[in-house]
Formats: sequence, C-alpha cells, structure tokens
Amino acid sequence: MINKNSSPHNSMEGDLPLLISANKAAETLGVSARTLWTLTRAGTIPHVRLGHRIMYTHSSLHEAVAKNTFTGGIKNGERI
Repeated sequence: MINKNSSPHNSMEGDLPLLISANKAAETLGVSARTLWTLTRAGTIPHVRLGHRIMYTHSSLHEAVAKNTFTGGIKNGERI
C-alpha cells in the first residue's frame, strides 16, 4: 500500500504541494509578482531555485509574514 503522505508532491501541511510557483506565491501573499521578486532579491522571502525557476514553500511565506509583522512599534517581540 502506498502512503499518501510519502508523495514528493505533498508537504507536511496536508494536500498542499511542497513548492509553489512565484505567481501562486504572489497571489497567496496578495502582492504583485514584481513585489515578490523584489522581496526575494532582498532576502526577505526565502526561495528554492530549480533550474531557472524560482519556487517557494508555504512555510517560508508564513515565516516571512510573521517576521515582518509589526504591532504597536514592536517587530518580532522587540521594540523598534
């Protein structure tokens, strides 16, 4: 019997693909593809390079949002 979770197309997050395209990542974040590329080049959002393609993990998108979330002058639990 094949284990559904052992597929390379499934991530630890259920039925989501392990990697998503730049266009899908930009759509998920609610930004343009150009903005995503700018954030990627700045090192704000980690990525995976597969040949000429740039791909993203769901967890890297979540982490980037968490790291850049500001609340009342506090970023990552530290006053800015």
